[in-house]
Amino acid sequence: MTDTLYAILAISIVLTVVSLLVPLAERFRLPHTVLLAIAGMGMGFLGSWIISRGINLGVLTDAFVGLDKLEVGTEVFLPLFLPPLLFTAGLTIDVRRLMDEIHAVLLLAVVAVLVCIACVAGVVHFATGIDIVVCLLLGAVVSTTDPAAVIGIFRDVGAPKRLSILAEGESLLNDAVAIAAFGLFMGILVARASGDSAMPADATSAVGVFLREFVGGLMLGFAMARVAMMILPRLGDSDAAIASVTLSLTYLSFIVADRYIHVSGVVSVVMAALTVAAYGPTHLHPRQWTALRQVWAQLEFWANCLIFVLASMIAADVLLKINWLYIWGVMAVAVGAFSARALVVFGMFPILETLKLVQPVNRRYKTILVWGGLRGAVTIVLAMVAAGHQQLPEETRDFIAISAVLFVLFTLFVNATTLGLVMHTFGLDKLSRLELALRDRVLALSRINVDRHLKDIIRQHNERTDGFAVDPASAGDPAVEPVPPDLALDLEERVKIGLVTLCTREKELYLELFQQQILSRRMVAILAANADRLIDTVRDKGVQGYEEWLEEISKPNYGFRIALWLHRRFGLERVLTDRLADRFEILMVSLSVLGELAVFNANSIADLLERDAEKRLAALIAARQSGVEGALKALSLQYPGYSESVQQRQLERAAIRFEAEEYVRRLHEGIISREVYNDLRDKLAERRSAVSQRPALDLGLELQAMIGRVSLFAALDRETIVQVGRRLRALVAFPGEKIIRVGGPSDAMYFVAAGEVTVHVRGLQITLKEGDFFGEMGLLSSQPRNADVVANGYCHLLVLYKKDFDQLLSRKPEVRAAIEEVAARRA
Repeated sequence: MTDTLYAILAISIVLTVVSLLVPLAERFRLPHTVLLAIAGMGMGFLGSWIISRGINLGVLTDAFVGLDKLEVGTEVFLPLFLPPLLFTAGLTIDVRRLMDEIHAVLLLAVVAVLVCIACVAGVVHFATGIDIVVCLLLGAVVSTTDPAAVIGIFRDVGAPKRLSILAEGESLLNDAVAIAAFGLFMGILVARASGDSAMPADATSAVGVFLREFVGGLMLGFAMARVAMMILPRLGDSDAAIASVTLSLTYLSFIVADRYIHVSGVVSVVMAALTVAAYGPTHLHPRQWTALRQVWAQLEFWANCLIFVLASMIAADVLLKINWLYIWGVMAVAVGAFSARALVVFGMFPILETLKLVQPVNRRYKTILVWGGLRGAVTIVLAMVAAGHQQLPEETRDFIAISAVLFVLFTLFVNATTLGLVMHTFGLDKLSRLELALRDRVLALSRINVDRHLKDIIRQHNERTDGFAVDPASAGDPAVEPVPPDLALDLEERVKIGLVTLCTREKELYLELFQQQILSRRMVAILAANADRLIDTVRDKGVQGYEEWLEEISKPNYGFRIALWLHRRFGLERVLTDRLADRFEILMVSLSVLGELAVFNANSIADLLERDAEKRLAALIAARQSGVEGALKALSLQYPGYSESVQQRQLERAAIRFEAEEYVRRLHEGIISREVYNDLRDKLAERRSAVSQRPALDLGLELQAMIGRVSLFAALDRETIVQVGRRLRALVAFPGEKIIRVGGPSDAMYFVAAGEVTVHVRGLQITLKEGDFFGEMGLLSSQPRNADVVANGYCHLLVLYKKDFDQLLSRKPEVRAAIEEVAARRA
């Protein structure tokens, strides 16, 4: 019982110490992990000294005794601490933005890890002569990264958000790859030491095992997370139950994968976390999702702190074994690790930029990515696991553990402490000319507004006391001081600043609509991610980037194209319907927000950036409004009434929110009892559930109805229409899609059931509307296409392929005659 009390005392003191280190880290602008490592080693050395000397310091001695009892075995580190660290990293990442940078993330997470393992192993083997597989294991241990310091720097200097996403995604995925490689090399060493033929001892079988465990972990993690996502919405309002299920998911996905399925438990946890991050916001209430992330942030803080403190205390004993071999080895590790990172960032990253798979990254930020490749808790965990593996030779265990711990300390005490110097060297700690000019302008305007408010207060005071209005300061408004010549901005620079300001405001408006429960979590995630992408693009390219981005989003994205392909290939309507409904809602919300941005531009931007910049920005907003209105009109014409249904749903959700706030106010005022309030809340919950689902969008692709809208088939009897229907296929064309191209194969003809298309032939443009058809001339003549046919908006078409065309015309001469008559007129 005494040992238990000592352990509780020790935990209490450790949590107090690590919490006090947080403001110190902020004060000295150091990563929290640096101070954790210092505190852990300090407590380890001090505790060993106090206990060995038998010094009695009362509570302090008892606490160190508790810390000694608290030091868990190294075999516990991996399953106890690693899953929550990985799950939190995956839960907090923006999956949509991660997919935008997936090429760069995979380069840094997979290729960079393999390059790091190879470089570290090669340099260490060359420098020390230690067995190459041992060096490969050491490379896997030190290839994991801690992105906290780099992300903090990117946030402080206003770097594009995609760089923070890049650092987060890299850390998350390279942890999974590195730990999988760690298990692979551990298995090879154990097989070699024990002669166990079941473990992979050659390169080919090792790679096969690695791929099997990696892919198996992905599949298991996704499956278990999807099961969890079916459970979470059914737990009601219990935040504790939701957090408990996700905690169970974390450890179950790790243990089941590692112990029972024999695949990568780490990869399984990472995939489970990403799946919850992708589906959680749309399956849980916003308050519940926020509460869940707060719980996991707290768990991550505790786990990270305890890992560093306990591991540093263990490392304090291990570091007593340091000799020149280990010092030489850690120098080789540092050379190999940072050379590999520089090779990937400066050598391979430009290849992706050239191929336009990622947006270009400034060389200064690349330098921060290289020098900021700190090592943290995961590296220490792996080192402690290797140190405690009794099947490995003692010299191997000591070499891995000591070299890895020394390298972690090197990155913390050298890289982390000099990141500020690197920032200063590249000027990242200084405001740019644009930022200085904007700062001075904001200060000047703020002083003027403060003066105006003070004058109003004094004037009101004089009116109340003396009965007359006097402005003791001045009778006029102060003028804004002119900008110093060295900070004067041209029109393009001011427009760029204005665009960034407007895009930031746009994101804020989306979040406000979400807080008002007018927007769903899924819609706000899409729109906010789009706003972040737009901000990054404007910062990189200014007005040109803004216009390019608007042109890009006006085109169907990959998701829409896939939905369209699934519909055309397999006749699946649900995915296409969801995509069209998404576009309806996005266009409607965007149009509303653009109206507010126009007002914001007129009221706030003119004073800040002058009138000419405000007019230029107003023109850009107007052009975007026109594009959105046109796209929305095209959809509304094809699917009349749906936009009104969506708007009615948004208004109903807003009304429910206002009613809920009113009921809470009445309850607090004591006007209604708790029983009445509960009854009213239940009724609101029923209404909220009724409007939680988006109105169904009818594509209008019922084949019989579409055939009836084609004049060519109007005179056919019912039996013939049924026969024709078996040969026709419904198709949706999106605005601007080129349905037929000049020179293309004549493989089908098309009937317009709804919408319009334009035929471009020999310099002429011919519009075809509902009931018309095209593409028949190529089938009749068996010649390549001689015209382009482009959809004017969303069009519903009926497709008749050549084989069915020939069979239909041979059986129905009247249809052949009608088609040939139209073809003759067109010829």
